[in-house]
Amino acid sequence: MTTHVRRSSTTEAIEPDLAALWRDVAQQGPVARAVMSNLIVFRQPDAADRAGPGDAITAGLALEDVVARHPSRLIVLEHQPDPSGTRAPFAVTIGVLTFGPEGSRFGIELIAIESTCAEACLPSIVRQLVRGDVPTSVWWMDDLSRMPPLDAIIGMSRQFVYDSRSWRDVRRGMSAAASLIRPGRRLDLADLNWRRLAPVRQALLHACTVADLDDLRRGHVRVLHRPGDSALAWLCVGWLAKRLGWSRDLMPSVEEDRRGDALLMIDVGEAPARLTAVLDSYHAVVDSGGRVPLLTVPVPFESDANAVAAELRNLSQDICLHGAIEAATLFLQ
Repeated sequence: MTTHVRRSSTTEAIEPDLAALWRDVAQQGPVARAVMSNLIVFRQPDAADRAGPGDAITAGLALEDVVARHPSRLIVLEHQPDPSGTRAPFAVTIGVLTFGPEGSRFGIELIAIESTCAEACLPSIVRQLVRGDVPTSVWWMDDLSRMPPLDAIIGMSRQFVYDSRSWRDVRRGMSAAASLIRPGRRLDLADLNWRRLAPVRQALLHACTVADLDDLRRGHVRVLHRPGDSALAWLCVGWLAKRLGWSRDLMPSVEEDRRGDALLMIDVGEAPARLTAVLDSYHAVVDSGGRVPLLTVPVPFESDANAVAAELRNLSQDICLHGAIEAATLFLQ
Protein backbone atom coordinates (compact mmCIF):
# COMPACT_ATOMS: atom_id res chain seq x y z
CA MET A 1 0.00 0.00 0.00
CA THR A 2 1.36 3.42 -1.00
CA THR A 3 0.25 6.83 0.19
CA HIS A 4 1.43 10.30 -0.84
CA VAL A 5 1.60 13.58 0.98
CA ARG A 6 2.80 16.47 -1.19
CA ARG A 7 2.92 20.23 -1.14
CA SER A 8 4.61 23.09 -2.95
CA SER A 9 7.70 24.64 -1.43
CA THR A 10 10.65 26.91 -2.21
CA THR A 11 14.36 26.17 -2.40
CA GLU A 12 14.92 27.96 0.92
CA ALA A 13 12.16 26.10 2.79
CA ILE A 14 12.62 22.51 1.58
CA GLU A 15 14.03 21.02 4.79
CA PRO A 16 11.62 22.79 7.21
CA ASP A 17 8.66 21.88 5.01
CA LEU A 18 9.79 18.23 4.85
CA ALA A 19 10.04 18.14 8.65
CA ALA A 20 6.47 19.44 8.85
CA LEU A 21 5.32 16.78 6.38
CA TRP A 22 6.90 14.02 8.48
CA ARG A 23 5.01 15.28 11.52
CA ASP A 24 1.76 15.16 9.55
CA VAL A 25 2.47 11.62 8.34
CA ALA A 26 3.40 10.44 11.84
CA GLN A 27 -0.01 11.51 13.14
CA GLN A 28 -1.52 8.75 10.98
CA GLY A 29 0.52 6.05 12.77
CA PRO A 30 4.11 4.83 13.22
CA VAL A 31 6.36 5.26 10.19
CA ALA A 32 10.09 4.62 9.72
CA ARG A 33 12.16 7.08 7.75
CA ALA A 34 14.14 4.98 5.25
CA VAL A 35 17.10 6.14 3.16
CA MET A 36 19.80 3.99 1.61
CA SER A 37 21.04 6.49 -0.97
CA ASN A 38 20.38 9.77 -2.71
CA LEU A 39 18.72 9.09 -6.07
CA ILE A 40 18.87 12.00 -8.52
CA VAL A 41 16.50 11.42 -11.43
CA PHE A 42 17.33 13.70 -14.36
CA ARG A 43 14.99 14.36 -17.25
CA GLN A 44 14.16 17.26 -19.52
CA PRO A 45 10.65 18.66 -19.11
CA ASP A 46 7.96 17.58 -21.52
CA ALA A 47 5.16 20.07 -21.98
CA ALA A 48 2.82 17.28 -23.06
CA ASP A 49 2.74 15.70 -19.60
CA ARG A 50 2.42 18.88 -17.61
CA ALA A 51 -0.90 18.45 -15.79
CA GLY A 52 -0.04 20.79 -12.94
CA PRO A 53 2.94 21.85 -10.80
CA GLY A 54 4.41 18.85 -9.04
CA ASP A 55 1.66 16.43 -10.10
CA ALA A 56 2.94 15.33 -13.49
CA ILE A 57 6.66 15.64 -12.82
CA THR A 58 6.88 12.00 -11.74
CA ALA A 59 4.06 10.63 -13.90
CA GLY A 60 4.85 7.40 -15.69
CA LEU A 61 8.43 7.12 -14.42
CA ALA A 62 8.01 4.00 -12.21
CA LEU A 63 9.77 5.93 -9.45
CA GLU A 64 7.48 4.63 -6.73
CA ASP A 65 8.29 1.04 -7.69
CA VAL A 66 12.03 1.78 -7.57
CA VAL A 67 12.12 3.49 -4.17
CA ALA A 68 9.78 0.86 -2.70
CA ARG A 69 12.53 -1.69 -3.49
CA HIS A 70 15.48 0.58 -2.68
CA PRO A 71 14.44 3.39 -0.28
CA SER A 72 16.20 6.61 -1.27
CA ARG A 73 15.92 10.34 -0.89
CA LEU A 74 14.37 10.92 -4.28
CA ILE A 75 15.44 14.12 -6.06
CA VAL A 76 13.69 14.57 -9.41
CA LEU A 77 15.35 17.29 -11.48
CA GLU A 78 13.61 18.53 -14.60
CA HIS A 79 16.11 20.89 -16.14
CA GLN A 80 15.75 23.31 -19.03
CA PRO A 81 19.13 24.86 -19.95
CA ASP A 82 19.37 28.64 -19.80
CA PRO A 83 22.88 29.69 -20.91
CA SER A 84 22.24 33.29 -19.89
CA GLY A 85 21.97 32.15 -16.27
CA THR A 86 19.36 34.80 -15.52
CA ARG A 87 16.62 32.47 -14.33
CA ALA A 88 16.30 30.41 -11.15
CA PRO A 89 14.31 27.26 -10.23
CA PHE A 90 10.67 28.10 -10.80
CA ALA A 91 8.82 25.22 -9.12
CA VAL A 92 9.59 23.01 -6.13
CA THR A 93 7.39 20.18 -4.87
CA ILE A 94 8.17 18.10 -1.81
CA GLY A 95 6.51 14.95 -0.57
CA VAL A 96 6.64 11.92 1.67
CA LEU A 97 5.78 8.56 0.10
CA THR A 98 4.92 5.77 2.52
CA PHE A 99 4.82 2.04 1.80
CA GLY A 100 3.65 -1.05 3.61
CA PRO A 101 0.69 -2.02 5.79
CA GLU A 102 -0.49 -0.04 8.79
CA GLY A 103 1.78 -0.63 11.76
CA SER A 104 4.90 -1.38 9.70
CA ARG A 105 5.13 1.53 7.30
CA PHE A 106 8.29 3.12 5.99
CA GLY A 107 8.57 6.40 4.12
CA ILE A 108 10.92 8.17 1.72
CA GLU A 109 11.29 11.83 0.83
CA LEU A 110 10.55 13.25 -2.61
CA ILE A 111 11.97 16.57 -3.79
CA ALA A 112 10.93 17.55 -7.32
CA ILE A 113 12.49 20.62 -8.90
CA GLU A 114 11.66 22.20 -12.24
CA SER A 115 14.63 24.39 -13.10
CA THR A 116 15.63 26.76 -15.86
CA CYS A 117 19.18 27.93 -15.30
CA ALA A 118 22.77 27.64 -16.49
CA GLU A 119 24.53 24.32 -15.89
CA ALA A 120 26.96 26.03 -13.50
CA CYS A 121 24.05 26.73 -11.14
CA LEU A 122 23.02 23.09 -10.78
CA PRO A 123 25.59 22.06 -8.13
CA SER A 124 24.38 24.78 -5.76
CA ILE A 125 20.80 23.57 -6.26
CA VAL A 126 21.49 19.86 -5.82
CA ARG A 127 24.28 19.96 -3.22
CA GLN A 128 21.96 21.36 -0.55
CA LEU A 129 19.52 18.48 -1.15
CA VAL A 130 21.75 15.39 -1.01
CA ARG A 131 22.58 13.71 2.28
CA GLY A 132 26.28 13.28 2.86
CA ASP A 133 26.09 10.04 4.85
CA VAL A 134 24.78 7.88 1.96
CA PRO A 135 25.99 7.37 -1.65
CA THR A 136 24.52 9.40 -4.51
CA SER A 137 23.27 7.75 -7.71
CA VAL A 138 22.03 9.44 -10.88
CA TRP A 139 19.31 7.87 -13.01
CA TRP A 140 19.63 9.58 -16.40
CA MET A 141 16.23 9.15 -18.03
CA ASP A 142 17.08 11.23 -21.09
CA ASP A 143 18.59 9.88 -24.29
CA LEU A 144 22.39 10.18 -23.88
CA SER A 145 22.79 10.59 -27.63
CA ARG A 146 20.51 13.65 -27.52
CA MET A 147 21.27 15.05 -24.06
CA PRO A 148 24.85 14.29 -22.91
CA PRO A 149 25.38 14.02 -19.14
CA LEU A 150 26.13 17.24 -17.29
CA ASP A 151 29.48 17.40 -15.49
CA ALA A 152 27.84 19.48 -12.79
CA ILE A 153 25.68 16.49 -11.83
CA ILE A 154 28.18 13.71 -12.54
CA GLY A 155 30.84 15.31 -10.34
CA MET A 156 28.86 14.67 -7.15
CA SER A 157 27.75 11.12 -8.02
CA ARG A 158 29.02 7.64 -7.26
CA GLN A 159 26.84 5.80 -9.79
CA PHE A 160 25.30 6.60 -13.18
CA VAL A 161 22.30 4.53 -14.32
CA TYR A 162 20.91 4.76 -17.88
CA ASP A 163 19.32 2.65 -20.62
CA SER A 164 21.05 2.55 -24.01
CA ARG A 165 17.93 1.03 -25.60
CA SER A 166 16.50 4.57 -25.76
CA TRP A 167 19.37 5.92 -27.88
CA ARG A 168 18.34 7.34 -31.22
CA ASP A 169 21.97 7.64 -32.34
CA VAL A 170 24.11 4.75 -31.09
CA ARG A 171 27.37 6.35 -32.19
CA ARG A 172 26.75 9.54 -30.20
CA GLY A 173 25.29 7.67 -27.25
CA MET A 174 28.27 5.32 -26.99
CA SER A 175 30.63 8.29 -27.25
CA ALA A 176 28.78 10.07 -24.43
CA ALA A 177 28.97 6.96 -22.23
CA ALA A 178 32.69 6.56 -23.02
CA SER A 179 33.32 10.16 -21.92
CA LEU A 180 32.25 9.17 -18.39
CA ILE A 181 35.05 6.59 -18.16
CA ARG A 182 38.10 8.58 -17.12
CA PRO A 183 41.27 7.58 -15.24
CA GLY A 184 40.94 8.56 -11.60
CA ARG A 185 37.17 9.06 -11.75
CA ARG A 186 35.26 6.76 -9.40
CA LEU A 187 31.98 6.50 -11.27
CA ASP A 188 30.11 3.21 -11.62
CA LEU A 189 28.20 2.95 -14.92
CA ALA A 190 25.04 0.81 -14.99
CA ASP A 191 23.34 0.25 -18.36
CA LEU A 192 19.97 -1.53 -18.16
CA ASN A 193 20.55 -2.75 -21.72
CA TRP A 194 23.79 -4.42 -20.61
CA ARG A 195 21.75 -6.46 -18.11
CA ARG A 196 19.59 -7.71 -21.00
CA LEU A 197 22.71 -8.99 -22.75
CA ALA A 198 23.82 -11.14 -19.78
CA PRO A 199 22.06 -14.43 -20.78
CA VAL A 200 23.59 -14.59 -24.27
CA ARG A 201 27.03 -13.62 -22.93
CA GLN A 202 26.78 -16.43 -20.41
CA ALA A 203 25.59 -18.90 -23.06
CA LEU A 204 28.44 -18.10 -25.44
CA LEU A 205 31.08 -18.38 -22.73
CA HIS A 206 29.90 -21.89 -21.82
CA ALA A 207 29.12 -23.26 -25.29
CA CYS A 208 32.10 -22.17 -27.40
CA THR A 209 34.58 -24.84 -28.44
CA VAL A 210 38.25 -24.27 -29.29
CA ALA A 211 37.32 -24.04 -33.00
CA ASP A 212 34.60 -21.48 -32.23
CA LEU A 213 37.07 -19.41 -30.22
CA ASP A 214 39.49 -19.42 -33.16
CA ASP A 215 36.71 -18.08 -35.40
CA LEU A 216 35.88 -15.44 -32.81
CA ARG A 217 39.51 -14.33 -32.52
CA ARG A 218 39.70 -13.94 -36.32
CA GLY A 219 36.53 -11.83 -36.30
CA HIS A 220 34.42 -14.34 -38.22
CA VAL A 221 31.24 -13.03 -36.64
CA ARG A 222 27.96 -11.63 -37.90
CA VAL A 223 25.57 -9.85 -35.52
CA LEU A 224 21.91 -9.35 -36.41
CA HIS A 225 19.54 -7.30 -34.27
CA ARG A 226 15.87 -6.44 -34.13
CA PRO A 227 14.87 -2.90 -35.21
CA GLY A 228 15.45 -0.59 -32.25
CA ASP A 229 18.08 -2.83 -30.64
CA SER A 230 21.23 -1.64 -32.39
CA ALA A 231 22.72 -0.47 -29.07
CA LEU A 232 22.36 -4.04 -27.75
CA ALA A 233 24.20 -5.35 -30.82
CA TRP A 234 27.06 -2.90 -30.44
CA LEU A 235 27.41 -3.66 -26.74
CA CYS A 236 27.80 -7.30 -27.76
CA VAL A 237 30.40 -6.36 -30.38
CA GLY A 238 32.27 -4.23 -27.85
CA TRP A 239 32.25 -7.07 -25.32
CA LEU A 240 33.63 -9.56 -27.86
CA ALA A 241 36.21 -7.08 -29.15
CA LYS A 242 37.51 -6.34 -25.64
CA ARG A 243 37.59 -9.99 -24.57
CA LEU A 244 39.27 -11.19 -27.77
CA GLY A 245 41.54 -8.22 -28.45
CA TRP A 246 40.11 -7.38 -31.87
CA SER A 247 41.72 -4.62 -33.90
CA ARG A 248 39.60 -2.28 -36.00
CA ASP A 249 40.32 -4.22 -39.21
CA LEU A 250 38.43 -7.20 -37.69
CA MET A 251 35.18 -5.29 -37.41
CA PRO A 252 32.29 -7.78 -37.71
CA SER A 253 29.11 -7.36 -39.73
CA VAL A 254 26.29 -5.68 -37.76
CA GLU A 255 22.91 -5.68 -39.51
CA GLU A 256 19.27 -5.06 -38.74
CA ASP A 257 17.03 -8.09 -39.19
CA ARG A 258 13.22 -8.05 -39.09
CA ARG A 259 12.66 -11.82 -39.20
CA GLY A 260 11.28 -13.65 -36.19
CA ASP A 261 11.14 -12.58 -32.57
CA ALA A 262 14.86 -12.60 -31.82
CA LEU A 263 16.34 -9.49 -30.20
CA LEU A 264 19.85 -10.52 -31.17
CA MET A 265 21.50 -13.23 -33.27
CA ILE A 266 25.22 -13.97 -33.33
CA ASP A 267 26.67 -16.19 -36.08
CA VAL A 268 30.18 -17.49 -35.42
CA GLY A 269 32.29 -19.04 -38.19
CA GLU A 270 32.17 -19.10 -41.95
CA ALA A 271 28.83 -19.67 -43.72
CA PRO A 272 27.10 -21.83 -42.89
CA ALA A 273 27.79 -20.70 -39.35
CA ARG A 274 29.30 -23.31 -37.04
CA LEU A 275 27.67 -21.71 -34.04
CA THR A 276 24.59 -19.51 -33.64
CA ALA A 277 23.48 -17.75 -30.46
CA VAL A 278 19.96 -16.31 -30.38
CA LEU A 279 18.54 -14.05 -27.67
CA ASP A 280 14.81 -13.46 -27.39
CA SER A 281 12.51 -12.37 -24.56
CA TYR A 282 12.50 -15.80 -22.93
CA HIS A 283 15.90 -17.45 -23.36
CA ALA A 284 19.30 -17.42 -25.02
CA VAL A 285 19.91 -20.50 -27.17
CA VAL A 286 23.23 -21.63 -28.62
CA ASP A 287 22.97 -24.07 -31.52
CA SER A 288 25.44 -25.70 -33.88
CA GLY A 289 22.89 -27.04 -36.36
CA GLY A 290 22.09 -30.22 -34.48
CA ARG A 291 18.70 -31.50 -33.43
CA VAL A 292 19.22 -30.43 -29.83
CA PRO A 293 20.56 -26.97 -28.83
CA LEU A 294 23.98 -27.00 -27.20
CA LEU A 295 22.86 -24.74 -24.38
CA THR A 296 19.77 -22.82 -23.28
CA VAL A 297 19.92 -20.06 -20.69
CA PRO A 298 16.58 -18.67 -19.44
CA VAL A 299 15.97 -14.91 -19.44
CA PRO A 300 14.55 -13.89 -16.06
CA PHE A 301 11.55 -11.59 -16.15
CA GLU A 302 12.59 -8.21 -14.78
CA SER A 303 10.71 -4.94 -14.90
CA ASP A 304 12.60 -1.69 -15.37
CA ALA A 305 11.91 -0.83 -11.73
CA ASN A 306 13.42 -4.12 -10.56
CA ALA A 307 16.43 -3.62 -12.82
CA VAL A 308 17.09 -0.06 -11.57
CA ALA A 309 16.68 -1.09 -7.92
CA ALA A 310 19.09 -4.01 -8.44
CA GLU A 311 21.71 -1.68 -9.92
CA LEU A 312 21.28 0.81 -7.07
CA ARG A 313 22.01 -1.98 -4.58
CA ASN A 314 25.09 -3.07 -6.51
CA LEU A 315 27.63 -0.28 -6.04
CA SER A 316 30.61 -1.71 -7.89
CA GLN A 317 32.53 -0.80 -11.00
CA ASP A 318 31.63 -3.07 -13.93
CA ILE A 319 34.98 -3.27 -15.70
CA CYS A 320 33.49 -5.54 -18.37
CA LEU A 321 30.87 -2.93 -19.29
CA HIS A 322 33.46 -0.16 -19.33
CA GLY A 323 35.64 -2.20 -21.70
CA ALA A 324 32.68 -2.99 -23.99
CA ILE A 325 31.77 0.71 -24.23
CA GLU A 326 35.33 1.78 -25.02
CA ALA A 327 35.76 -0.94 -27.66
CA ALA A 328 32.37 -0.25 -29.28
CA THR A 329 33.17 3.46 -29.42
CA LEU A 330 36.38 2.74 -31.35
CA PHE A 331 34.54 0.54 -33.87
CA LEU A 332 31.82 3.15 -34.36
CA GLN A 333 34.21 6.02 -35.15
